[in-house]
Amino acid sequence: MKMALFTLTAALAFILPGAAFSGDVTLIQAEGIAAKSDDIAEVKRKAMDQALRAAVLESAKTILAKESLSVPANAIESLASMPRAFVLNYKIRSEGWITHMDSAPEPASPEAPTAGTGSSELYHIWIDASVDTSALRGAVARLASTDASTSQVVINLLDVRDYPTFALLVEALQKMTFIKELSYGSFTNGRITLTATVAGDASSLAGRIAREVPEKFAVMDGAGQIIIRPSALNAQ
Repeated sequence: MKMALFTLTAALAFILPGAAFSGDVTLIQAEGIAAKSDDIAEVKRKAMDQALRAAVLESAKTILAKESLSVPANAIESLASMPRAFVLNYKIRSEGWITHMDSAPEPASPEAPTAGTGSSELYHIWIDASVDTSALRGAVARLASTDASTSQVVINLLDVRDYPTFALLVEALQKMTFIKELSYGSFTNGRITLTATVAGDASSLAGRIAREVPEKFAVMDGAGQIIIRPSALNAQ
């Protein structure tokens, strides 16, 4: 019993610091536009809300493209309609009124106002938004897997004997929208077993992991499990 407790304590001492690498923040430049009205505070609020939505929308589309996932456009628009759930903070780069002549500017989003013929004065705001990519990736994954089946795949990390290497690999796995959940199984010297809950077809998981982890690692698939270990070149 004491030996089992010691083993568990040792494993937790190695694994629990994972909270340090769970964060994933992306800096997105975005623009918001609002039509002129008598309430300048409301105009600025609308422009800011649109800029935040645009930042979340762009980040979500980047995640979908990287993971080769498909989600209905209206679902992504709905997700971006609550941007403050994903934007950690932002910095205003520039803002002000711009007079548009003759034709409408390209709208930043479907909700953006458009100018008609002649001239229109619109309020523009440009921001740098820090998007919580981890949280957004999870939300996108839930949308993508709504109608998809899930399965569990065992992932073995071999010859991983230090925390920085472990953290590097787990961070790469956590960035994959294809993986809905990652849990820890056994922990022994040089071998760590993880269980991944995967949305959709898991047959291509090894190939997708190989594209995410650093090149110094080899990824193998066999007997329903995936093995990640330093490549032969780096093991020497």
